[in-house]
Amino acid sequence: MRRFFYLTGIVFILICFSRPLMAAQLTETEQGQIMQAINAKGYKDAIVQFNLRIAVPEIQGLDPVDLWGTLIKHQGDGKYPTIVISTPYRRELCIMQGLTLFPHGYNILAVDTRGTGTAEGEWISFGPEEHTDVAFVIDSWIPSHEWSDGKVGLLGGSYMAIAQMMAAGQIEVDEQTGEPVHLKAMFPMATMSDAYRDIVWHGGNLDMAFIPMWMGVVDGLALLPSTLWLGGENADIDGTWEDPETDVLKEAGQNWMASWNQIPTHLAWFTDSGKLVDGPFYDERSPMIYWPDKNPAGRTCFGSDKIFPARLPVFTMGGWFDIFTRGTLNNYQYALKNHDGEDKALVMGPWYHIEAASGLGVTALSMLTNEVQARWFDWKIKGIEDPFMVEFPVLIYVMGKDQWRLEKEWPLPSSRTEKKALYLSKRKAPVNWMDWFSFFNSRKNYRLVEETATRDFKNNNPLLIHNPAELHGVTSRSTQRWLAGGISMISQFTKFFSNANIDYLMPWEDERLDEIACLTFTTDKLDEDVEITGPLTLTFWAKSTFKQPVSHAYIDKIETNVYDTMIQIPLNDDNSFIELLMDQKEVQWVIELNDVYPYGRAKNITSGWLRSSHRPYDPDESPNAKEHAIDPEYTPFDPFYGRPDREPKLIKDGELYQYVVELWPTSNMFKKGHRIRMSISASDFPHLLPVMVPSENTIVIDKNHPAKIEFDQVNTDNEGETWKWVDDMPEYENVSQYLTDHSN
Repeated sequence: MRRFFYLTGIVFILICFSRPLMAAQLTETEQGQIMQAINAKGYKDAIVQFNLRIAVPEIQGLDPVDLWGTLIKHQGDGKYPTIVISTPYRRELCIMQGLTLFPHGYNILAVDTRGTGTAEGEWISFGPEEHTDVAFVIDSWIPSHEWSDGKVGLLGGSYMAIAQMMAAGQIEVDEQTGEPVHLKAMFPMATMSDAYRDIVWHGGNLDMAFIPMWMGVVDGLALLPSTLWLGGENADIDGTWEDPETDVLKEAGQNWMASWNQIPTHLAWFTDSGKLVDGPFYDERSPMIYWPDKNPAGRTCFGSDKIFPARLPVFTMGGWFDIFTRGTLNNYQYALKNHDGEDKALVMGPWYHIEAASGLGVTALSMLTNEVQARWFDWKIKGIEDPFMVEFPVLIYVMGKDQWRLEKEWPLPSSRTEKKALYLSKRKAPVNWMDWFSFFNSRKNYRLVEETATRDFKNNNPLLIHNPAELHGVTSRSTQRWLAGGISMISQFTKFFSNANIDYLMPWEDERLDEIACLTFTTDKLDEDVEITGPLTLTFWAKSTFKQPVSHAYIDKIETNVYDTMIQIPLNDDNSFIELLMDQKEVQWVIELNDVYPYGRAKNITSGWLRSSHRPYDPDESPNAKEHAIDPEYTPFDPFYGRPDREPKLIKDGELYQYVVELWPTSNMFKKGHRIRMSISASDFPHLLPVMVPSENTIVIDKNHPAKIEFDQVNTDNEGETWKWVDDMPEYENVSQYLTDHSN
């Protein structure tokens, strides 16, 4: 009965590798047919060991722990390289992500992160213990076994990708060559770089969509019965199942109870007022602590004195609608700064998190094939010379054009782009007779112009009213993005399996319903194609006046019902999470960039968010200043600029402030006849925890206070030398096939 319970999680492995179970359930003929198919796929010499104890000693003063791993290894005396998947999502499930690498001549090892799955200890979510645990497995545990040739590769997406970036900062490196001793290659898919800015606090606003869902998944999976109940570490394909010993069963029960007891601690991570701002808690959970360029502020935390090895090959992937778009691109730009061109590669597609992190964006069957991963590991781990993605190591999907393009660099070099700006005008946008939105939002739909004239500064300043009873975001792409794109897989699968694009039928592919009552700024019809690739900034001046909360009792009710009753974490008056975030005089600036089609459809391309207290304020401004300009030391997109996130500064009622909102990187070609639209709202629910204080926000636009959105417009110079279109890959053909067939 214990084993039957696990069929839902490990049925694929059991069917493929467990002869005893098949013999009990299948006829001799059926068994022979299945084994013949398995052998033909290259698994005939497979041995599966479900429970291998990995005793991690005390390292750098961190607590020792017993982890558990599941191993698929080759029979016989041969030594093979090992692909490692370190996961909080249960090893018996995630080992399948690397399963198809086995026939390529690799052992596959999946390990539960401490405090998750069946592992001992406390889950500390990317904390220092995890960095050293994985590094120990790579440098000490695996090489000590007879089935290992001492070479290791890392694989996985999302959390498992971030774990790779963290472990890489702690691995053993040859002092003479700078080459890692055992870790020879990585394949991280969808990584964050900064725990505070990339995932938990977007522009100082709490992510309330993905974070609770994700924490619930990790804690929920940890509460499934332990795989230790299946048997000892000698349980394998030959049927030598060992009944678990009494002390192992006791250990499994203790670990399960520890997982239950630590849930309140995890919930308190984001109900602790001390974690509302950036600081050591987030620093030591951010891969950027291992970047070769260190924070100029000199902040120190665990691992901050170590560097990501420049001789460690990394193939990374991400999506333009991923929750980790910023993190993936920053890691490529900064962590791999000193890498040779042949030791790094980047693929960015039109994907949400599920697709980018699982590889589904590369091919709908990637978890069953792993062609690209096998090619990368064969080259970098086994030394099979295969220089693909060398001449052009960057492959990006240009939306709007709907075509893949190869590039020499990311970010695109200055030779590829021109600095451009569009200015916010106080003139109303012309009516588009084919677009109902032009009529419904005509009072708040303004022009977006290439150059300003006197007439652009006439009329009243645009007024944005924030009413907490009327929140924006639900019908936006934002909800899909920050719920990892789960529902959007409906339209994505039609592309991969039917070569059909039904995006226009999906409600989140048209922002107009969400934009009603927002401030919108729209260009005239474009006379030519305009491609924007990279991040954008919106700079503007605004003043805000605040009203009393719509209902303070409503906030109190949330505290009582959600925290005291459901979660059973009472919040003290001096440590009230809801009170601090929802009941302050703040403005939540939400900026969206949309591609407006001739008939009005407004497709969201990228977004940016900024809480007013987290603006890049000038710390040296005069106390008597009547206008509050930004910090002259601030540079947009500087990943090390963090003063406002560490020391937020509330705005004052009715005073004029300058803001800069950073919009996350994208790549989109706005076609001739389309329009570019930028929208401004004061909420993004359920993505961000809303501010419950009503406000009236005046965007001040005049000659002394221009408002503009700045970006890089891509040119077509030097085609074939620094870039080239991928012409032999149809729009929705899987990228995996292209990458495994071509050596650019």
